[in-house]
Amino acid sequence: MMMDKPECKNIVRSVLPAVRASVATAMHERYGYSQKAIAERLGVVQVAVSKYLRGKYSKDITRLKGYITRNRLSDSIVEKIAKGESRQQIDSDIDALCDRLVVLNAR
Repeated sequence: MMMDKPECKNIVRSVLPAVRASVATAMHERYGYSQKAIAERLGVVQVAVSKYLRGKYSKDITRLKGYITRNRLSDSIVEKIAKGESRQQIDSDIDALCDRLVVLNAR
């Protein structure tokens, strides 16, 4: 990830989309969620989910998504969505994972 930009821009441009792409892919592959259902649960538009599922994003997002997926970092978020937990709890878990990835990336 480019570290010459302010950290919040890195989160918005790379980290958060990578987390969402990882979650969207798992929801679609493991549970058969539709793009519309994924979008509703993640609070994004369906077009974004379509991009996530087709892999239409930057190299930074691709790299981070791979790391998230390999290390199963989004699994608990996916499970909470599948169990129907609140959007507030899911958003909180996504925020925590983003924070964790920013710290790991800064090392």
